[in-house]
Amino acid sequence: MIPLLVAITHPETAWLIHAVMPVTGLLTLLILATLVRPALIRLTVTLQTKRQRHRLATMPEHMRPDLALLWAPVVITPTQLVTTGLALAIMLSIGLVLFAPLSLALLLGLPLTAMLVWAMVLVAQQRYIHQLDQQLTAAVGRLSALLKAGTGLRPALERVTVDLGSGPLQSEWSYLISRQGMPLEGGGIATAQQVVIALADQTPSRRHANLLNHLGASVGQPQDVLARRCEAAYAALQASDRRRDEARTELAQMRYSGVAVGLAGVTMALYLAWTQWERVIVAYTTPLGMLVAPIVGLALILPVLGGFALAQVEDADY
Repeated sequence: MIPLLVAITHPETAWLIHAVMPVTGLLTLLILATLVRPALIRLTVTLQTKRQRHRLATMPEHMRPDLALLWAPVVITPTQLVTTGLALAIMLSIGLVLFAPLSLALLLGLPLTAMLVWAMVLVAQQRYIHQLDQQLTAAVGRLSALLKAGTGLRPALERVTVDLGSGPLQSEWSYLISRQGMPLEGGGIATAQQVVIALADQTPSRRHANLLNHLGASVGQPQDVLARRCEAAYAALQASDRRRDEARTELAQMRYSGVAVGLAGVTMALYLAWTQWERVIVAYTTPLGMLVAPIVGLALILPVLGGFALAQVEDADY
């Protein structure tokens, strides 16, 4: 019997014996993910609602919008968030189980998945803001032209919003249209000025918030005042776009220079480490070497970080 077992057990297929437990665990994880997905979606919606209420409670009372004007941007839907998070958890578990036991892979997969989901939300928020800012200048230009032609604010917003197409700016300007005249929790109905100020306090785009605060002071004034304000805002946004383009060009040049210098330094360091490892160890373990290394690294990276920070500054001067 023993010789027969030896004859039918091949070394090249022995890995199947060790793969039984990991595959079983991953299949169990996949089934559990499918079952708990609806509950996780509901939990995500609940957490988002609680977060919005907490944010509302921590705002100063004079800046707190009425409950009827409460709004939150849809940066990423709960369904997309949960589905992507579960997919990341399964893929990380598959990757980690190749190098660690199943229990350790599942344990390490939880914090790694949380970090990746958090990074994904940040990226989605930045993409939302970038897309809104890209559409803002042209939309304000058309709004200014309609207001100068004598069109009221709400009809002008409706005409511009229809042509915007699906996107963040259409969502936020649709809020301006739909919330006007809505009954408030504190009594009365929402005026155009109240809706504009409420959106300015809740939009994630600082550029859009500055524009709304600029226009909010003139919404209740005569048509010509509002038209002049909107025209001034359009000119300021155009000037800001020109300065941003110049900053991006300079930043690109700084990035290219930083990459070239950085790669040259890294290449030389690798060459020295390969050919004279003992001397490199001696050089960078001395007190002077430990002091010089971070200074050189900061000298290379600070210009790039500074240029990137300057490119993000909102400099529209109304």
